[in-house]
Amino acid sequence: RPYAGITLVESHSATPVLPLALANAFVGRLFADLGANVLKLEPAQGDPVRDLPPYLPATAPDAPRGSALYQFLNAGKKILRLPDRPQEAQAILLNGSIDGLLGEEGDPLIALARDRGLPTLTISGFPEMPGIKRPPFSGFTVLALSGLLDMIGDPAREPLRLGGHQPSYATGMAGFAAMAALLLGSGHPSTVDHARVSLVETMMWVNWKAISGAQAAGTAPSRRGAKAEFQVLPCADGWIALVYTVTQFDALTGLLDLPGLREARFASRPLRIENGEALRALVAPWFAARTRASIYAQAQAAGVPLGPVLSAADLLDDPQHLARGFLATVRHPVHGQLRMPRLPVIWGGRSLEPGEGP
Repeated sequence: RPYAGITLVESHSATPVLPLALANAFVGRLFADLGANVLKLEPAQGDPVRDLPPYLPATAPDAPRGSALYQFLNAGKKILRLPDRPQEAQAILLNGSIDGLLGEEGDPLIALARDRGLPTLTISGFPEMPGIKRPPFSGFTVLALSGLLDMIGDPAREPLRLGGHQPSYATGMAGFAAMAALLLGSGHPSTVDHARVSLVETMMWVNWKAISGAQAAGTAPSRRGAKAEFQVLPCADGWIALVYTVTQFDALTGLLDLPGLREARFASRPLRIENGEALRALVAPWFAARTRASIYAQAQAAGVPLGPVLSAADLLDDPQHLARGFLATVRHPVHGQLRMPRLPVIWGGRSLEPGEGP
Protein backbone atom coordinates (compact mmCIF):
# COMPACT_ATOMS: atom_id res chain seq x y z
CA ARG A 1 0.00 0.00 0.00
CA PRO A 2 1.23 3.52 -0.73
CA TYR A 3 1.92 4.49 2.90
CA ALA A 4 3.29 1.17 4.15
CA GLY A 5 6.26 1.87 6.42
CA ILE A 6 4.97 5.30 7.52
CA THR A 7 4.06 5.77 11.21
CA LEU A 8 1.77 8.63 12.21
CA VAL A 9 0.57 9.71 15.63
CA GLU A 10 -3.07 10.85 15.79
CA SER A 11 -3.36 13.03 18.89
CA HIS A 12 -6.59 14.38 20.35
CA SER A 13 -7.10 17.31 22.67
CA ALA A 14 -7.80 16.65 26.35
CA THR A 15 -10.82 18.97 25.94
CA PRO A 16 -11.99 17.84 22.50
CA VAL A 17 -14.15 19.91 20.17
CA LEU A 18 -16.25 17.32 18.36
CA PRO A 19 -16.00 18.54 14.72
CA LEU A 20 -12.21 18.84 15.09
CA ALA A 21 -11.93 15.38 16.66
CA LEU A 22 -13.99 13.84 13.85
CA ALA A 23 -11.94 15.58 11.15
CA ASN A 24 -8.66 14.50 12.72
CA ALA A 25 -9.87 10.91 13.11
CA PHE A 26 -10.92 10.87 9.44
CA VAL A 27 -7.42 11.93 8.37
CA GLY A 28 -6.03 9.02 10.38
CA ARG A 29 -8.55 6.59 8.91
CA LEU A 30 -7.57 7.56 5.34
CA PHE A 31 -3.88 7.02 6.09
CA ALA A 32 -4.58 3.71 7.87
CA ASP A 33 -6.52 2.39 4.86
CA LEU A 34 -3.58 3.37 2.64
CA GLY A 35 -1.16 1.32 4.72
CA ALA A 36 0.21 3.73 7.35
CA ASN A 37 0.75 2.59 10.93
CA VAL A 38 -1.55 5.03 12.77
CA LEU A 39 -1.17 5.29 16.55
CA LYS A 40 -4.27 6.95 17.97
CA LEU A 41 -3.72 8.59 21.37
CA GLU A 42 -6.93 8.69 23.38
CA PRO A 43 -7.18 11.05 26.36
CA ALA A 44 -7.33 9.38 29.77
CA GLN A 45 -11.10 9.99 29.91
CA GLY A 46 -11.56 8.28 26.53
CA ASP A 47 -12.65 9.42 23.09
CA PRO A 48 -16.10 11.11 23.20
CA VAL A 49 -16.85 9.56 19.79
CA ARG A 50 -17.15 6.18 21.57
CA ASP A 51 -20.55 7.35 22.86
CA LEU A 52 -21.94 8.83 19.63
CA PRO A 53 -24.73 7.28 17.55
CA PRO A 54 -25.49 5.35 15.47
CA TYR A 55 -24.99 2.35 17.75
CA LEU A 56 -24.14 -1.26 16.98
CA PRO A 57 -26.35 -4.04 18.31
CA ALA A 58 -25.37 -5.08 21.84
CA THR A 59 -23.34 -8.29 21.96
CA ALA A 60 -25.00 -9.35 25.24
CA PRO A 61 -27.96 -8.12 27.34
CA ASP A 62 -25.64 -6.37 29.83
CA ALA A 63 -22.95 -5.30 27.32
CA PRO A 64 -22.28 -1.60 26.73
CA ARG A 65 -23.47 -0.26 23.41
CA GLY A 66 -20.81 0.37 20.78
CA SER A 67 -20.63 3.35 18.44
CA ALA A 68 -20.66 2.46 14.74
CA LEU A 69 -19.17 5.91 14.06
CA TYR A 70 -16.21 5.15 16.34
CA GLN A 71 -15.58 1.82 14.60
CA PHE A 72 -15.75 3.45 11.16
CA LEU A 73 -13.32 6.24 12.00
CA ASN A 74 -10.79 4.02 13.79
CA ALA A 75 -10.66 0.81 11.76
CA GLY A 76 -7.07 -0.28 11.24
CA LYS A 77 -5.55 1.98 13.92
CA LYS A 78 -3.70 1.07 17.10
CA ILE A 79 -5.42 2.67 20.09
CA LEU A 80 -3.24 3.89 22.97
CA ARG A 81 -5.03 5.22 26.07
CA LEU A 82 -2.94 7.94 27.71
CA PRO A 83 -2.43 8.25 31.48
CA ASP A 84 -3.91 11.12 33.49
CA ARG A 85 -0.61 13.01 33.16
CA PRO A 86 0.39 12.20 29.59
CA GLN A 87 3.32 14.57 28.97
CA GLU A 88 6.11 12.11 29.66
CA ALA A 89 4.47 9.31 27.68
CA GLN A 90 3.90 11.66 24.73
CA ALA A 91 7.52 12.85 24.77
CA ILE A 92 8.83 9.27 24.79
CA LEU A 93 6.54 8.37 21.91
CA LEU A 94 7.69 11.30 19.75
CA ASN A 95 11.32 10.29 20.34
CA GLY A 96 10.61 7.02 18.53
CA SER A 97 10.35 6.28 14.82
CA ILE A 98 7.53 8.68 14.07
CA ASP A 99 7.01 10.22 10.62
CA GLY A 100 4.35 12.79 11.43
CA LEU A 101 1.68 14.08 13.84
CA LEU A 102 -2.03 14.65 13.26
CA GLY A 103 -3.34 17.06 15.91
CA GLU A 104 -6.09 19.47 16.87
CA GLU A 105 -5.74 23.13 17.74
CA GLY A 106 -4.86 23.58 21.40
CA ASP A 107 -3.05 20.25 21.74
CA PRO A 108 0.39 20.89 23.35
CA LEU A 109 1.79 17.86 21.53
CA ILE A 110 1.73 19.90 18.29
CA ALA A 111 4.43 22.28 19.57
CA LEU A 112 6.47 19.34 20.87
CA ALA A 113 6.32 17.61 17.47
CA ARG A 114 7.29 20.80 15.64
CA ASP A 115 10.28 21.27 17.96
CA ARG A 116 11.44 17.81 16.87
CA GLY A 117 11.07 18.74 13.20
CA LEU A 118 8.21 16.30 12.56
CA PRO A 119 5.72 17.00 9.76
CA THR A 120 2.73 18.26 11.73
CA LEU A 121 -0.91 18.86 10.79
CA THR A 122 -3.18 21.11 12.87
CA ILE A 123 -6.95 20.85 12.44
CA SER A 124 -8.63 24.08 13.57
CA GLY A 125 -12.02 25.75 13.44
CA PHE A 126 -10.83 29.03 11.96
CA PRO A 127 -7.79 30.26 10.05
CA GLU A 128 -5.07 32.02 11.97
CA MET A 129 -6.30 35.52 12.80
CA PRO A 130 -3.69 37.38 14.87
CA GLY A 131 -5.24 39.68 17.45
CA ILE A 132 -8.79 38.41 16.86
CA LYS A 133 -10.52 36.23 19.44
CA ARG A 134 -12.10 33.28 17.66
CA PRO A 135 -15.63 32.45 18.83
CA PRO A 136 -16.80 29.00 19.94
CA PHE A 137 -18.24 26.94 17.11
CA SER A 138 -20.00 23.71 16.18
CA GLY A 139 -20.50 21.81 12.96
CA PHE A 140 -23.80 23.65 12.56
CA THR A 141 -22.32 27.14 12.96
CA VAL A 142 -19.51 26.24 10.53
CA LEU A 143 -22.18 25.44 7.94
CA ALA A 144 -23.77 28.83 8.68
CA LEU A 145 -20.50 30.77 8.49
CA SER A 146 -19.61 29.18 5.15
CA GLY A 147 -23.02 30.06 3.68
CA LEU A 148 -24.11 26.46 3.11
CA LEU A 149 -27.18 26.80 5.34
CA ASP A 150 -28.39 29.52 2.98
CA MET A 151 -27.97 27.27 -0.08
CA ILE A 152 -30.30 24.37 0.70
CA GLY A 153 -33.88 23.87 1.85
CA ASP A 154 -37.03 25.96 1.91
CA PRO A 155 -36.74 29.69 2.73
CA ALA A 156 -40.12 29.52 4.46
CA ARG A 157 -38.71 27.40 7.30
CA GLU A 158 -35.65 27.35 9.55
CA PRO A 159 -32.29 26.31 8.05
CA LEU A 160 -31.45 22.60 8.21
CA ARG A 161 -27.96 21.19 8.77
CA LEU A 162 -26.52 18.81 6.21
CA GLY A 163 -26.79 15.16 7.17
CA GLY A 164 -23.92 13.38 8.91
CA HIS A 165 -20.66 15.18 9.66
CA GLN A 166 -19.84 16.70 6.28
CA PRO A 167 -17.77 19.68 7.54
CA SER A 168 -15.52 17.29 9.45
CA TYR A 169 -15.16 14.83 6.59
CA ALA A 170 -14.41 17.54 4.01
CA THR A 171 -11.83 19.04 6.38
CA GLY A 172 -10.39 15.58 6.98
CA MET A 173 -9.89 15.10 3.24
CA ALA A 174 -8.15 18.49 3.01
CA GLY A 175 -6.03 17.55 6.03
CA PHE A 176 -5.05 14.27 4.39
CA ALA A 177 -3.88 16.12 1.27
CA ALA A 178 -1.89 18.56 3.42
CA MET A 179 -0.14 15.83 5.41
CA ALA A 180 0.55 13.85 2.22
CA ALA A 181 2.32 16.93 0.83
CA LEU A 182 4.33 17.32 4.06
CA LEU A 183 5.42 13.68 3.97
CA LEU A 184 6.39 13.98 0.31
CA GLY A 185 8.65 16.93 1.03
CA SER A 186 9.95 15.73 4.40
CA GLY A 187 13.68 16.36 4.77
CA HIS A 188 13.93 18.60 1.72
CA PRO A 189 15.52 21.93 2.71
CA SER A 190 13.02 24.07 0.80
CA THR A 191 9.84 22.55 2.21
CA VAL A 192 7.74 23.43 5.25
CA ASP A 193 7.06 21.00 8.07
CA HIS A 194 3.67 22.23 9.27
CA ALA A 195 0.19 22.62 7.81
CA ARG A 196 -3.00 24.06 9.21
CA VAL A 197 -6.45 23.22 7.86
CA SER A 198 -9.58 24.93 9.20
CA LEU A 199 -13.21 23.88 9.10
CA VAL A 200 -14.47 27.32 8.07
CA GLU A 201 -12.01 27.77 5.18
CA THR A 202 -12.67 24.23 3.94
CA MET A 203 -16.43 24.68 3.88
CA MET A 204 -16.11 28.06 2.19
CA TRP A 205 -14.13 26.25 -0.50
CA VAL A 206 -16.82 23.55 -0.73
CA ASN A 207 -19.37 26.37 -1.18
CA TRP A 208 -17.36 28.13 -3.89
CA LYS A 209 -20.50 28.77 -5.93
CA ALA A 210 -21.75 31.26 -3.35
CA ILE A 211 -18.53 33.28 -3.58
CA SER A 212 -18.41 33.23 -7.38
CA GLY A 213 -22.13 34.03 -7.54
CA ALA A 214 -21.69 37.00 -5.22
CA GLN A 215 -18.77 38.24 -7.30
CA ALA A 216 -20.73 37.92 -10.54
CA ALA A 217 -24.14 39.15 -9.43
CA GLY A 218 -23.39 41.20 -6.32
CA THR A 219 -25.33 38.82 -4.08
CA ALA A 220 -24.82 35.19 -3.11
CA PRO A 221 -27.39 32.62 -4.29
CA SER A 222 -29.73 31.54 -1.53
CA ARG A 223 -32.45 29.00 -0.78
CA ARG A 224 -35.28 28.93 -3.31
CA GLY A 225 -37.31 26.01 -1.98
CA ALA A 226 -40.13 25.10 -4.38
CA LYS A 227 -38.76 27.64 -6.89
CA ALA A 228 -35.34 25.96 -7.12
CA GLU A 229 -34.20 24.70 -10.51
CA PHE A 230 -33.53 21.18 -9.18
CA GLN A 231 -36.07 19.39 -7.00
CA VAL A 232 -36.59 16.22 -4.99
CA LEU A 233 -39.96 14.76 -5.96
CA PRO A 234 -42.05 11.96 -4.42
CA CYS A 235 -42.44 8.80 -6.48
CA ALA A 236 -44.31 5.53 -5.98
CA ASP A 237 -41.79 4.07 -3.50
CA GLY A 238 -39.81 7.03 -2.19
CA TRP A 239 -38.11 10.08 -3.68
CA ILE A 240 -36.27 10.97 -6.86
CA ALA A 241 -33.88 13.85 -7.63
CA LEU A 242 -34.93 15.91 -10.65
CA VAL A 243 -31.58 17.16 -12.00
CA TYR A 244 -30.64 18.15 -15.54
CA THR A 245 -28.37 20.58 -17.39
CA VAL A 246 -29.44 23.18 -19.93
CA THR A 247 -28.50 20.83 -22.77
CA GLN A 248 -30.52 17.95 -21.27
CA PHE A 249 -33.92 19.66 -21.01
CA ASP A 250 -34.98 18.46 -24.46
CA ALA A 251 -34.09 14.89 -23.46
CA LEU A 252 -36.08 15.32 -20.24
CA THR A 253 -39.05 16.59 -22.25
CA GLY A 254 -38.85 13.54 -24.50
CA LEU A 255 -38.58 11.19 -21.51
CA LEU A 256 -41.62 12.57 -19.69
CA ASP A 257 -43.63 13.08 -22.93
CA LEU A 258 -45.66 15.93 -21.40
CA PRO A 259 -46.86 18.44 -24.04
CA GLY A 260 -46.95 21.18 -21.41
CA LEU A 261 -43.14 21.15 -21.15
CA ARG A 262 -42.99 22.56 -24.71
CA GLU A 263 -44.90 25.69 -23.75
CA ALA A 264 -43.16 29.04 -24.24
CA ARG A 265 -42.89 29.64 -20.48
CA PHE A 266 -40.36 26.75 -20.26
CA ALA A 267 -38.43 27.59 -23.44
CA SER A 268 -35.23 28.80 -21.73
CA ARG A 269 -33.41 28.30 -18.45
CA PRO A 270 -34.30 31.77 -17.08
CA LEU A 271 -37.97 31.13 -17.92
CA ARG A 272 -37.86 27.66 -16.32
CA ILE A 273 -36.40 29.17 -13.15
CA GLU A 274 -39.01 31.93 -13.17
CA ASN A 275 -41.81 29.34 -13.59
CA GLY A 276 -40.21 26.68 -11.39
CA GLU A 277 -43.28 26.02 -9.26
CA ALA A 278 -45.45 25.52 -12.35
CA LEU A 279 -42.85 23.17 -13.87
CA ARG A 280 -42.76 21.09 -10.68
CA ALA A 281 -46.56 20.85 -10.56
CA LEU A 282 -46.61 19.74 -14.19
CA VAL A 283 -44.08 16.91 -13.86
CA ALA A 284 -44.95 15.69 -10.33
CA PRO A 285 -47.77 13.28 -11.37
CA TRP A 286 -45.44 11.50 -13.84
CA PHE A 287 -42.96 10.76 -11.05
CA ALA A 288 -45.63 9.86 -8.50
CA ALA A 289 -46.91 7.05 -10.75
CA ARG A 290 -43.52 5.31 -11.11
CA THR A 291 -40.96 3.59 -8.91
CA ARG A 292 -37.42 4.79 -8.31
CA ALA A 293 -35.94 1.86 -10.25
CA SER A 294 -38.23 2.43 -13.24
CA ILE A 295 -37.48 6.18 -13.35
CA TYR A 296 -33.74 5.61 -13.00
CA ALA A 297 -33.64 3.03 -15.79
CA GLN A 298 -35.64 5.20 -18.20
CA ALA A 299 -33.58 8.29 -17.35
CA GLN A 300 -30.30 6.45 -17.94
CA ALA A 301 -31.51 5.33 -21.35
CA ALA A 302 -32.52 8.91 -22.20
CA GLY A 303 -29.26 10.45 -20.97
CA VAL A 304 -30.84 12.43 -18.14
CA PRO A 305 -29.12 12.33 -14.69
CA LEU A 306 -32.18 11.65 -12.53
CA GLY A 307 -31.26 9.71 -9.41
CA PRO A 308 -33.08 7.89 -6.61
CA VAL A 309 -32.83 9.15 -3.04
CA LEU A 310 -31.50 6.15 -1.10
CA SER A 311 -31.68 5.39 2.61
CA ALA A 312 -28.75 3.89 4.49
CA ALA A 313 -30.45 0.49 4.26
CA ASP A 314 -30.88 0.92 0.49
CA LEU A 315 -27.14 1.58 0.11
CA LEU A 316 -26.29 -1.88 1.47
CA ASP A 317 -27.81 -3.47 -1.63
CA ASP A 318 -27.12 -0.73 -4.16
CA PRO A 319 -25.99 -2.41 -7.41
CA GLN A 320 -23.18 0.09 -8.02
CA HIS A 321 -21.78 -0.34 -4.51
CA LEU A 322 -21.99 -4.11 -4.83
CA ALA A 323 -20.28 -4.09 -8.25
CA ARG A 324 -17.50 -1.87 -6.90
CA GLY A 325 -17.11 -3.89 -3.71
CA PHE A 326 -17.49 -0.60 -1.83
CA LEU A 327 -18.70 -2.22 1.40
CA ALA A 328 -16.05 -4.35 3.08
CA THR A 329 -16.44 -6.84 5.91
CA VAL A 330 -14.16 -6.12 8.86
CA ARG A 331 -13.51 -8.44 11.77
CA HIS A 332 -13.92 -7.01 15.27
CA PRO A 333 -12.88 -8.77 18.51
CA VAL A 334 -16.14 -7.82 20.29
CA HIS A 335 -18.75 -7.07 17.64
CA GLY A 336 -17.79 -9.83 15.21
CA GLN A 337 -18.12 -9.02 11.52
CA LEU A 338 -18.91 -5.40 10.60
CA ARG A 339 -19.66 -3.98 7.15
CA MET A 340 -18.29 -0.54 6.44
CA PRO A 341 -17.31 1.61 3.45
CA ARG A 342 -13.83 1.21 2.06
CA LEU A 343 -11.84 3.84 0.17
CA PRO A 344 -13.24 4.12 -3.38
CA VAL A 345 -9.72 3.64 -4.75
CA ILE A 346 -8.12 0.83 -6.78
CA TRP A 347 -4.39 0.53 -6.03
CA GLY A 348 -2.25 -1.82 -8.07
CA GLY A 349 -5.38 -3.45 -9.47
CA ARG A 350 -7.00 -4.21 -6.12
CA SER A 351 -9.32 -2.59 -3.61
CA LEU A 352 -7.96 -1.58 -0.23
CA GLU A 353 -9.58 -3.46 2.65
CA PRO A 354 -10.00 -1.49 5.89
CA GLY A 355 -8.01 -2.83 8.83
CA GLU A 356 -9.60 -4.74 11.66
CA GLY A 357 -11.72 -2.79 14.11
CA PRO A 358 -9.99 -1.13 17.07
